[in-house]
Amino acid sequence: MQQTVPNQFLFLNEVKFAVFVLEVCEDGLPRYLMVNKEWVRATNIDPKDAIGKTALELFGGANGQRGLDQHLRAIAKREEITYDVTLPFKNRMANITTTLAPVFDADGTLSHLVATSKDVTSERERDQAIEFNKIAIEKAEEASKSKERFLANMSHEIRTPMNGILGMSELLSETKLDPQQRVLSDTIHNSANALLEIINDVLDFSKIQADKISLHNEPFSLRGLAKEICTLLGLHADAKQIGLELSYADSVPSRFFGDANRLRQVLLNLIGNAVKFTSIGQITVGVTYDHDDHRLPLQIQVTDTGVGIEHTKQDAIFSAFEQVDRPNHSDQDGTGLGLAITKALVERMGGEITVSSRLGEGATFVVSLPLKPTEKSVDHASDQLPIANIGPTRTGVRKQTAEIPAAPVPQSAELRGLRILVAEDNMTNQLVVRKMLERTGAEMRFAQNGQQAIEAFVEDGCDVILMDLSMPVMGGLDATRYIRQIEQQRSLKVCKIIALTANAQPSDAAACLAAGMDEFLSKPFRKNDLLSTLRA
Repeated sequence: MQQTVPNQFLFLNEVKFAVFVLEVCEDGLPRYLMVNKEWVRATNIDPKDAIGKTALELFGGANGQRGLDQHLRAIAKREEITYDVTLPFKNRMANITTTLAPVFDADGTLSHLVATSKDVTSERERDQAIEFNKIAIEKAEEASKSKERFLANMSHEIRTPMNGILGMSELLSETKLDPQQRVLSDTIHNSANALLEIINDVLDFSKIQADKISLHNEPFSLRGLAKEICTLLGLHADAKQIGLELSYADSVPSRFFGDANRLRQVLLNLIGNAVKFTSIGQITVGVTYDHDDHRLPLQIQVTDTGVGIEHTKQDAIFSAFEQVDRPNHSDQDGTGLGLAITKALVERMGGEITVSSRLGEGATFVVSLPLKPTEKSVDHASDQLPIANIGPTRTGVRKQTAEIPAAPVPQSAELRGLRILVAEDNMTNQLVVRKMLERTGAEMRFAQNGQQAIEAFVEDGCDVILMDLSMPVMGGLDATRYIRQIEQQRSLKVCKIIALTANAQPSDAAACLAAGMDEFLSKPFRKNDLLSTLRA
């Protein structure tokens, strides 16, 4: 059929988007009367093959039928419509959006339909890709949250029985034991503490992977921090009869602005590893500062005379779950996460960490950081930090170093008459608290849940409440809020509330303080920490 187009449609050939004109024939069917050059380019269909045909005859199948149905719908509605259809264009299936506009004769008869079509395949594919990515991101975020919830729950469930193990082994060590019993007791205690370190490492690494590690920058004494850690780990070095020396010149600034707790974690890992893998010789910790280096002026170097690391394995030691074989060294306990966490923390602080080593000749780790000294940079008098006051650690709570027993706190009559209410549903943990405090003279009562704790507080009052968080009926946070309300309503003296919980994350500590608690101790806790908190 020859393409004979009314003059009013001829200009459509110059339009830069696909256009076609349908003529409403005597049988009522809309047939192709004209297609412009852009339509021909897009469809790769010869106009001679289109003219005189319906959409069904031209394209066939379900999509051809859909096109014809839409054309008939436009005729019936006698108004502009838009529809989508998928058609074979140039050996591909294309998503086409078409708008049909009716054209009427002078007497009002609908004679033609003028259609503009747009290939939206790329847009649809882009939208689908965006939607797919959105769904994938949501699934990944949900998976990450599920992993965090799982790890947090597992941490809680493990810490609860570990509090019984560590608490009882500590109490056992205070009794009269023969040498063999002492070895067995210490082994239980140290093994449980090693398990706790593994839990902390896994939680730390999980937070680093999820980019949940935040830095809390403030002025701190690096000189004091380095002395503190070297004194602490020097006890281990002394036990192995190896030296541990700190080289920190007076000319090097003392005080810096940064996250002291994260840097403490880095130094504990590096110096602790040096002690672990050195049997003969010495470990040297050196701190230098180059005022002319505007990128990474601060350097902390840890050098040991240990077994060393094979050159081909030096990159692998910073990978997660990697443990390099050390010749003649069987101490391979741990997760293999320590150096991976260290590297991630250093890089998060904007720094770099490198290692140089030769097998059998020791290793040197160098941490380079962009930390700047504060104005008060050489205040040596304030650098003498008490070793016992380690402060917040990776979990934001006081850390217990089980393998380095602290001196016992004198159990004097200082706690005599102190009325303590223990809200704890776990019977083992109740027993741990009871045994830790039974010789202090304190009066103890126990509640199985938060509701019972409120009732006991209202009935008899108390001076201190040791409050677990996860309990049946009512948890510790809600119980604390109710108690604070009661105190305000009745103008009561404020009772000291101490969180004693296996929920060990910084967010848990923040939630406890926000609910009205005064102190936060995470399980497993040491006897000295509990006594110190009660006596504060």
